Amino acid sequence: MISRTENAGFLLPAITTLAIRLLVSYSFPGARARSCPKGWLRALGNCYAYFDSPKSWSEAEIACQSHGRGTHLASVHTERESALVANHIFSKQKTKDNVWIGLHDSNEKRDWKWLDDSLFNYNNWNGGEPNNYKNSKEYCVELLHRTGFRKWNDKPCNLLCTYICKQEL
Repeated sequence: MISRTENAGFLLPAITTLAIRLLVSYSFPGARARSCPKGWLRALGNCYAYFDSPKSWSEAEIACQSHGRGTHLASVHTERESALVANHIFSKQKTKDNVWIGLHDSNEKRDWKWLDDSLFNYNNWNGGEPNNYKNSKEYCVELLHRTGFRKWNDKPCNLLCTYICKQEL
């Protein structure tokens, strides 16, 4: 029979190893590098994926969130990121649909915000946009196919579009 002292000799190294792993994982979040889900584009410190099943804006956001923590309809913060997103959509899209992104006017006062709570520090509205065309309650934003997915248009949130998700790494 093994005494408590001898048993502790076997358990102590295992417990110490586990404690060190937990300490490193929580103290240094980057110590365990995240990777993108299969089929997603890794770029600019994020993962991007285009989905060709048309959904309303809120349904598209729910679908993005189903891919894990920190995943939302894409926010776009620079011309470089805009080009990257446009090229990714072109490489995947088989139709000529416009594409939802994560910009919206939740309080309906033209106070645009990103779903991921990032700073609204860049915009690329198409000429004359946002315009709330014919007072049609255009509170969500799409990338326009006819502009190579570079320009933005406000659109009613209940209409169906394909969409692009962005996941933080």
